[in-house]
Amino acid sequence: MSKGSQRYEIYVNNKPLTLLSDEDFKDLITPSNVLALPYSGQSKTLFQYLDVLENSNRFEQIFLYAKEAKEIFNDIKKILPLIEASGGVIENAEKKVLMIFRRSFWDLPKGKLDKGESFEEACLRECIEETGLKELSMNKKLCVTYHFFRDRKNERALKKTKWYHIHSKFDQELKLQTEEDIELAEWMDPTLAIRLQPIYRNIVDVLTNFNEAEKK
Repeated sequence: MSKGSQRYEIYVNNKPLTLLSDEDFKDLITPSNVLALPYSGQSKTLFQYLDVLENSNRFEQIFLYAKEAKEIFNDIKKILPLIEASGGVIENAEKKVLMIFRRSFWDLPKGKLDKGESFEEACLRECIEETGLKELSMNKKLCVTYHFFRDRKNERALKKTKWYHIHSKFDQELKLQTEEDIELAEWMDPTLAIRLQPIYRNIVDVLTNFNEAEKK
């Protein structure tokens, strides 16, 4: 990808809608199960691509490209309400990360921001509430992910989640938030956690980012 370029991955039904610049797209080779199209500039057409990824198994990914990827992303934000959330990769003294299992997928602690709450505050609150770990400290921001979902009224929305590296200061007892459908949690090597199945692809992105940051 060219210097200074931007790329956005918006997951729809665990499949990415990938936004790229013309420059970054031109050298990509796309397989037959991937749809690649120039963006028309008409924001209403974006619903068509969301529908395809949400309701069809024909394509595993859709690439949309324009002069600037941010042009497409800004149009998506115009047609979908934005919900902000925050989550954490919790690491213990043994360099293991805490994975939780809920609603049939491996996941990480996360949740929506409360009114007036910062992303950092929401991250620590959600990590404490969902795991029962009380002695946690913020290390650094890891990345941002986006995914499409439907709210309780079945209306479309875009969720933006900021992810942080969190330290668990010492050995603590887990007390899982079962009302959030968390069935179990396990400390595991982060290079193994990334291979868990089934797992959300945006969670794989977060763990990949974490593993790469740890190598630096």
